Amino acid sequence: MAITDADIAITWRVVNGSSLELLIPTLVSHKGVSPEGEAYVVAAGRNVEIAQRFFDWPDEVEEMATPPSVGVLRVGPGASDTRTIRVSRSLAAYHPFGGGFRGYPTLPSRPEDVVFCLGMTPEPYSPALGLEKDDNGVEFARHGRIAYEQQHRSCTEPVAL
Repeated sequence: MAITDADIAITWRVVNGSSLELLIPTLVSHKGVSPEGEAYVVAAGRNVEIAQRFFDWPDEVEEMATPPSVGVLRVGPGASDTRTIRVSRSLAAYHPFGGGFRGYPTLPSRPEDVVFCLGMTPEPYSPALGLEKDDNGVEFARHGRIAYEQQHRSCTEPVAL
């Protein structure tokens, strides 16, 4: 993680040493909707979490017309992938269920640290993920309890802002 006055750059790498394919959430345009950034940005206590992972359905969100979804990247057995994402240092909150909250989620007013968390879901994939492709061939899955519980999360140590 590299922090400058302008942004936070995070380079992550997944090496799949297992015999199962991994599914990794990535924020990409799909179904005609563009994400607000390259990663979710949410409160983590007094800190901020920058994330590319599945989120559970929050208790504060009762209903949404369409469950939020996220693009996915498949990493096969023995394969690897490396990506770099950037988030503005101004750190605006971005949550996949944001529109369903009564009042959009906020970040701590003066966060001390930032962490990055990546979610990885191994096969077999639950039908609850709702895996499908849009008209442009972009594959995506739905956020929710099962997606959240089935993923393995890997997070960095906190880094001072």
